[in-house]
Amino acid sequence: MHLFADDLLATGELRAEVERDELADTLWTMGSPELFLLLTQERGWSGERFSAWLATSWHRLLLREPHHAA
Repeated sequence: MHLFADDLLATGELRAEVERDELADTLWTMGSPELFLLLTQERGWSGERFSAWLATSWHRLLLREPHHAA
């Protein structure tokens, strides 16, 4: 996960406060099979719902807000 985190950090698109170790931990835990199974098997989410939730969550947690032209 640290290599994946390094690749993401290199894009310059992440929030300034996102640190490498926390990023790797976030990707690892939120992308875990255990979380997927908990939400899909125990809570009845579809795979599509999980994918959409994960993408939205990572976007909100990790990406910088886009700059709007004035």
